[in-house]
Amino acid sequence: MDPAKTPWFTKAETEIGALRDVESVRVQGDGDAIREIHVLTRSSRAPKQIVRDVQAVIHARFNRSIDYRVVSVAYLNNATKSEAGDGNGVLSTAPDSPAPPEPTRPPVVRVDVPSASAHATGPRVVEAPPREPERHPAADERIRFGGVNLFVSGARTQAQVELVWRGLPRLGTASGWSTRTGAHRLVAQATLVAVQEFLADELALGLVDVEFLRLGRKRGVVVSLSMLVERQEKLLVGTCVIEQDLHQAVVFATLGALNRLVAGMRPKEPTEYVLRPTSVE
Repeated sequence: MDPAKTPWFTKAETEIGALRDVESVRVQGDGDAIREIHVLTRSSRAPKQIVRDVQAVIHARFNRSIDYRVVSVAYLNNATKSEAGDGNGVLSTAPDSPAPPEPTRPPVVRVDVPSASAHATGPRVVEAPPREPERHPAADERIRFGGVNLFVSGARTQAQVELVWRGLPRLGTASGWSTRTGAHRLVAQATLVAVQEFLADELALGLVDVEFLRLGRKRGVVVSLSMLVERQEKLLVGTCVIEQDLHQAVVFATLGALNRLVAGMRPKEPTEYVLRPTSVE
């Protein structure tokens, strides 16, 4: 342990290092204040998602707030890991991404065009206008999973769920007591909060229950929601087979109950803030 570090810096490195996809972390500060946090990862997640995880764990564990600009994220290149002499891989500023496809030339179509000249014979070659790329609007109609984290502080637990819809990320949180089954309900409630952040109109939604069942050799999760429509209660149910991450399956089951409903809702317009200097009289 670096003797120049304060005890809470060392604890912060331990907590950040336990986050998903974090390979290594280094916290540097001045006195008791954090000045830099350096994170190494092999994840394909966006840097801002990892930075939000770091901010959340610092706030939940140590009741401190940090500026996102003090966190730097470096990606370890998995493809060159076996070629590195020290076995640590090669540092890169972003994950490897496939090369963009080469643009294709528009098709050439032979069209018989009457010539104004009496000496011109044979058809002329006319290039067809370029085709517009095919659009798949349904691909953006479903809300996508971004991440899920649980932060336990004593007898309290906070669930944090990140979702992405139409290119916009939103974060939902829910807090409660650290009971055995309470964590699953908090994840479902945080998912509802994140979904509501996408919508212009408020939904009268409530969580009914989160249940688990056996499906042959696998387990599944069933999330039931209650929605109030014109003074009538409607039951929404979503299911998901648990493959690896239990909490991720709870998020998918909750979204499964809402995706068809959300596709027909009016999305909230993103707000842009413009800062201008105030005039001094």
